[in-house]
Formats: sequence, C-alpha cells, structure tokens
Amino acid sequence: MDCCNEGESQNKQDIKPEKKPAGQYVVTFSIDKFLTYILAALVIGTIVVGYSLVSNKNKENANVQGVSAQNNPAANQADDMVSHHGGGVGPAKKFEPLAEGVEAPDFSIPSTNGSIISLTDYKGKDVLLFFNEGVMCSPCWQEVSRLERYKADFDNLNTVIIPISVDDQATWDPILKEEKIVTPILIDAERKVAAAYKVLGTPSSMHDDRPGHTYVHIKPDGKIHTSVDFPNMNAPTTELLKHIEETQNSNVKTQS
Repeated sequence: MDCCNEGESQNKQDIKPEKKPAGQYVVTFSIDKFLTYILAALVIGTIVVGYSLVSNKNKENANVQGVSAQNNPAANQADDMVSHHGGGVGPAKKFEPLAEGVEAPDFSIPSTNGSIISLTDYKGKDVLLFFNEGVMCSPCWQEVSRLERYKADFDNLNTVIIPISVDDQATWDPILKEEKIVTPILIDAERKVAAAYKVLGTPSSMHDDRPGHTYVHIKPDGKIHTSVDFPNMNAPTTELLKHIEETQNSNVKTQS
C-alpha cells in the first residue's frame, strides 16, 4: 500500500501547475513603471524647454523695445499717450485753434466757488485758459493744484489762470477738498466755451465731447496770443511762466 500511495503521491506532484517565481512579477512591474516615469519626464522636459525658449524670446523683445524707448523717449511717450488720448482706430485728431490776433470769445459761466466768472473780469491782464478733462483726469486736477502753488509768480506777471472743465460742482467738490484747491474752476457743462475756443476732440482729448489738456493765452487787450494742446497731459509750470514773461518783454520792446 505504501508503494501505491507513494506512486499516487508522485502523480499528484507531477500534475501540479508550475508556479512562476515571484521575483519575475516584481521585475516586470518595475520595468513598466520605469518606462512610464521616463515618458513622463520626457513630456515635462519638453514643456519646460519650450516655455524657456518662449520666455527668453519675450525677454529679448522687451529688451529691444526698452533700448528703443530709452533712445527715443519722446516717441515712446507719444505712443503711450496715443493709446489713451485720441489714438487707436479712426482718423488722427487735429488741433485747429482760433487764429492769433482774433478777439477772444467772451463768456460768463458758474464756477466751483459759487460765483459767475466772465472773461471781461480780467481785462488788462494776461489770461491763461486751462481747458481740461476734469475729475476723470488726475494729471489735470493735479496740474491745477500745482499752478495754484505758483500763484504768486503769476500775480507778479499780472497773469491769471482760469481752469475750465465740463464737470459740475458736486463732481468737483471731493477732489477740491482732498487736494485743498481754492482756485475757482469754471463749469462749462454745455460745452459752449470749449466749442467757441475749438478745444473739443483735440489730440489730447480722451473723449470728443470733452476738452483734453489745452491752454489758450489771451493778451491784456483781449485778443488770442497762442493756443497749445498737450497730448502728454503735462504743461510744465515753469515753461508757462517763461512764456508769459517772454511775451511781455517782447511787447515792451515793440512799444519802445
């Protein structure tokens, strides 16, 4: 019986399925994972290299533009202002002011101090009308504040500054209070004065129904001397004073 049992046991052992070594599965799985990591690394590497190339190209372009801007700052400033004031799609805006020597149109309109101001109130003085965009333009009211600090210098030249905008009293009040501006700002709500002086839709205007940044110099005899539009939204106060002084000196020489 032991012999038979031994033979039967041997047969059972012969028909057992062959088992694969456990290590074979581990090796196969590790290789698959390794290949997956390699593929992922290649994809990420490609993305990083591509981004680096694009970034470097953009930096090169920025450097070129920066050098160009430094070499030609005036043109660069003009480009910036074109995008914000009167630039973009459509025909270029033109400034066609009143001719020198014509009688300055008179006006009587309310101001931010509650009084009615007329041009004739300042007959015998040099007058600088400062047409501006108003509250929406911070360089405009900052310039009014700066002009106010030079009031004594303008007084010495017998010159008065008259800022004019289309904004009403309620719109101006917070700005005047914050900036401590006491200079009366004329309220040209109906745009009649701006239209009379041809300062609507100029190159400095952000909106065609508003003035931009324009000065009109009226001589003591009530006639137009010069009109200048400033698309860069800045008229240096020292240059304005210099202009008035040179004009007055020229008049003195002419009379003598």
